[in-house]
Amino acid sequence: MAKRKSTESEPLPTKKPTKSNPETSLTICIPSTVISSKNAYNLQQITSIVYQIARAACTYKVAEIVVFDVPKDTTAKEEQKVTSSGKVVFGDDDEPKNNNKKEEDEKPEDGLLVASLLQFFITPPYLVKTMFSAHLNKNFKNILPKFKYAFKLPKITTLPFMQNNEVYKDFKEGMIIPRETPLIKKKNKKVKADHKITVSKYVNIGEKEPLKLEIKREIPIYSRVTVDLKNKTIVSPLQAYGVIGHKAAFGYHVRMVSEFNKIFTQSPIADGYSSTVFVNAGDYFGKGEVELSEHKESNGNVLMIISSMKELQVAFKNDTSNVFESIKDVKELFDCKLSIPNGCRIEDAVMIGLTKLVDV
Repeated sequence: MAKRKSTESEPLPTKKPTKSNPETSLTICIPSTVISSKNAYNLQQITSIVYQIARAACTYKVAEIVVFDVPKDTTAKEEQKVTSSGKVVFGDDDEPKNNNKKEEDEKPEDGLLVASLLQFFITPPYLVKTMFSAHLNKNFKNILPKFKYAFKLPKITTLPFMQNNEVYKDFKEGMIIPRETPLIKKKNKKVKADHKITVSKYVNIGEKEPLKLEIKREIPIYSRVTVDLKNKTIVSPLQAYGVIGHKAAFGYHVRMVSEFNKIFTQSPIADGYSSTVFVNAGDYFGKGEVELSEHKESNGNVLMIISSMKELQVAFKNDTSNVFESIKDVKELFDCKLSIPNGCRIEDAVMIGLTKLVDV
């Protein structure tokens, strides 16, 4: 009996990434005060600071960036102490102050702005407006205008698809979009159907026309996907690029937390972080000496927290959960410290810390 010929054609060959995920997984944690008025004077400086952090993270293949959203009332109290003691405060936002409470309430929080800018820098330009639209996340209502200067900065050249056997020729990031709502006859007129399209086979890959995927099942709209351009199908980011962040993120995975304990308890790694490293930064007037052993080697899933010890102590004391019930001092949460020059700003400490950590 003759064998039945397969109706499915063989998939076309695609580029294979030559680089792979490093054995040591790196997570960095930065406070939202990295863009406070002490550190950044206006939106242009804020954008530049976050861009510097994003470039460093991509260069050293950081798997995750955690943004700890420091409560503003805590920050304000600390700044007031500095002012009353006669020390220098580095200025305020140059945007005109508005006493209209409604407009002030609509201003995005620092943590959300830092996290959004970090995500922006690893998002293809053609997906930005969709990914950061208010209909996907109500918190993004006032985010898009904050990308004014970010759009003008050059693309980061160390993203996963770059310098990795030209995989960008065969793979591209996309977002599933709804096809046009079908027309139906109603009272002798053609009108759009009442039901909303929730699944689709069409994907926005930045071309004039959306790409129709050759897949059996339709995918929920506004899903971020990695597309095999030759075979018009969806693949995992790991298969396409070889290097990914946690949760299969394109580049690094961005996580924002408002409670200090969640830096540790909401890790995307099932077993948690294997070691925690402290880097003292943002402490412009302190001596920067912390009684912790010096970092010697990196392996496993490393969490590097870059902040001033004073800020961490305040966050630790204000944490209302019972997670740290048996811990008396925030320093007990760290295995070691990574020494850098005193008085470094957060964004500079990120690059210095990653350089020393990776080179060890």
